[in-house]
Amino acid sequence: MKKLLCVLLSASLFLSPAAQAADFSGFDNIDAIMEDNALTEVSNRYSAMQLSFFPEFATRIGFESADNKLDRRDAERDAQALRALGIVQESLAEVRQKNLSEPKQTDYDVLQGRLAMDKWNLERNRTALDPLLYAQAFSSVYDLTMKTLNYQDLQDRDLAARMRALKGVAEQAEENLTTPPAFLTQLAMEDAYYAYLAFDTVPQYLAARAQDDVSRTQVRADARASKEAVRKMFELFKSLAQENTQQDFRLGEEDYQFVLNNRYFIDEKPRKIEKILTENFRTAQKNLAQALEMFALPVAAQEAETVLQNIQVPGEEATEGVTVSSIEPVAEEGQPAAENEAQQPTKPEKKKKDKNAPLVRADEFYSVTQRLLTNNIRQQDFIKTLSEEAANLAKFFAQDDTLPTSDVDFVIYKMPDYYAYTRAYMFLPPFGTQTNPTNDLFLRLPSGNELTRQEMLNRDFNGPTLKLLLAGQLVPGLYYRSAYNGKTLSSFRKMYPVPTLRNGWEVYAQHLASERGYIITDEELLYLAWADYVRAAQALVDFKLHTQEFTYNDAYAFLTQENGFAEQQAQTMLKDIARQPGEAVSYIYGYKALKDLRAKYQKKQGKKFSLSDFHAKVMALGDIPPYRLEAEMENAYTMEKNNLTQALNTPFYLN
Repeated sequence: MKKLLCVLLSASLFLSPAAQAADFSGFDNIDAIMEDNALTEVSNRYSAMQLSFFPEFATRIGFESADNKLDRRDAERDAQALRALGIVQESLAEVRQKNLSEPKQTDYDVLQGRLAMDKWNLERNRTALDPLLYAQAFSSVYDLTMKTLNYQDLQDRDLAARMRALKGVAEQAEENLTTPPAFLTQLAMEDAYYAYLAFDTVPQYLAARAQDDVSRTQVRADARASKEAVRKMFELFKSLAQENTQQDFRLGEEDYQFVLNNRYFIDEKPRKIEKILTENFRTAQKNLAQALEMFALPVAAQEAETVLQNIQVPGEEATEGVTVSSIEPVAEEGQPAAENEAQQPTKPEKKKKDKNAPLVRADEFYSVTQRLLTNNIRQQDFIKTLSEEAANLAKFFAQDDTLPTSDVDFVIYKMPDYYAYTRAYMFLPPFGTQTNPTNDLFLRLPSGNELTRQEMLNRDFNGPTLKLLLAGQLVPGLYYRSAYNGKTLSSFRKMYPVPTLRNGWEVYAQHLASERGYIITDEELLYLAWADYVRAAQALVDFKLHTQEFTYNDAYAFLTQENGFAEQQAQTMLKDIARQPGEAVSYIYGYKALKDLRAKYQKKQGKKFSLSDFHAKVMALGDIPPYRLEAEMENAYTMEKNNLTQALNTPFYLN
């Protein structure tokens, strides 16, 4: 009888699309099997609820049946969704978490947090107060232009349906929005503006694929109505922004802590978080100041330093190139070198700094990089170059015993125009349960007139920036990590990732590349220190702004006046903070969690510690809450010691 029960439970787990198997050495742990199965059933209910009420999100977690719809944004939908969420929460409360296997205990926490966040968002009355809720529809249309499906005709059909549905979104926005915060309305207005500018790319794509003139005519007619709907949303957001100039978009300490706890799973008290972020910002200031010291050159030497580093090919001997330590004085024509050297100006004596003054300011970095960057960068096939470099880098790190060996094909595409207005690149991991999963990096390529293209080349495609892009986004960054764990992760962890470790891995990957000798020159280390400094400043402002310690003006002054950030960069940082409260903080905590975990196992295992094995285990866990990382890693090492396999898709007892 006991054997029959196990077989029946196993079959139900195997057939579940969200199943993640427990890890057992025998059938004695029948309680864990039953509770794991119960949690799987709850997660299935949650997925079905998403499919019913939030088709835009259902698309992102892999449900292709949702691709031809956009969300209905009104109070009735919110009330129905709240009731459905309540039923799922009641079912989850019946699951005994202590009886779950180690991986399922993590999934329980994630599901509990997601349910709490969903209810919180619905209870905030976003349909009346958040214009960004309506602007999200623009991204949902472009989701389908970047999603790889097995049947192109179905993708075209669904894309056309979502394009037509924009008219309904505009009508809902006009009917529902009342007094939204002015700053959020301005952000939504920008989204509508960029959507309008880029809109023609969608009907052009559909018309090119239409099979006959009648279909093409229909596409153009639908496109005109949809484009007009986008224009109406822009006008609506513009008028609302002008009417509600004093509305505050900050969350407040209680709501902000709720978001940190349930979306990012950062469960520390606000004052401790502020202390950590303040210390992190101070450390980033020190590191940037130290990196800038390498470029504190006499004027003549500054004028001589004009060469920018090329991308180093992994596996070749690292070269320093032209750095501050290798610049030799250049003799003027007809003048001996020694005499010319004697005429070089000496470094001024160091003056005592004000103890209360910042250790370093952003404008000091701007000044140095303006001197370093010249117009020598030329247009090339960056997609091909980055793809080849990423493949070489993967082999390099595997041979270096830094990463596990893995066959990864790197595919980079030109970014759609809508996104290219606001970002330089965008990594898109596979949609959770899609049948044809792909990892894709979308890159903004230089465009516009000659001056604009050169500015973009200097900013986005200089040597150090490309190396940081390669390390953080490709190898050993997010692309490699997603491609490696995509074969083993459960559907649940693909569909419901926690952003904190994913964001932390991007930072960790850049520092790992530096540690292993890929990011090595003075210029490259300067850009890495700058990236850390920007992240640290944004995280601290994120916290102080949303806990209402800062007003918007305070935050802007902190970035521009106290720390020397350019106005445009400060505005971009504040926009990101307003759109995604807590996201900037997650980078700091995710990186810290990974660093601390590695340090623990290096100390614990000593000479037996394998960096590639450690990374393989971390990547195989997926994007889980930081506080669950240590328990799951210990479980992974224990299973390996006992010669067991962590079967994330097929339970061992089905073999």
